[in-house]
Amino acid sequence: MTEKAPVVSAVETSSGEVMQLELLGVEALSEALQRKPKIPPRYDWRPHPGRHVNVGKGLMAKVWDKDSGYSRNDRDILGFFMAHSPEGGSPLRMNFKEIAELLGVRQDSVAASVAKLHAGGLLLLKEEIGRMRFFAPNPRAAFDGPAVDQLEATKAARHPVVPAPALEAKPKRTRKAREAS
Repeated sequence: MTEKAPVVSAVETSSGEVMQLELLGVEALSEALQRKPKIPPRYDWRPHPGRHVNVGKGLMAKVWDKDSGYSRNDRDILGFFMAHSPEGGSPLRMNFKEIAELLGVRQDSVAASVAKLHAGGLLLLKEEIGRMRFFAPNPRAAFDGPAVDQLEATKAARHPVVPAPALEAKPKRTRKAREAS
């Protein structure tokens, strides 16, 4: 009777590949475990290769619902932030004018949508430099980076609100108020 090699399965941590080593024997196991890990490939889904964002589908379905309180413009701005924000929850360092030019909307529309998305917790204020404020998507809604980092980032992130909270309307300046100033 021949002695069977032990049944061993191993997962290569760099690629996630499961290797069945029962046919290879103990020597193959030690050899496989001593190999240098490969650099994991970047996403290469053509025609648009590159990073991908992990999005909370349940929350996003609520945001895209017609009764969510978020307008089409608000959703466009949120999508813009999800698509253009740097990895790891870093803020998008673009001003409202730059965003407005890329989207073909007015700068005050961008400002109003960012204010509503921030009030609802979908965009979080990450950095202030003087009067400039920079935002990033809430990691509970969308995160660009490893799941381990997303779990860590959600510990400090507030819960987004749907339907959208009502913002306090700024008082309109009347002609008399403008003339008086």
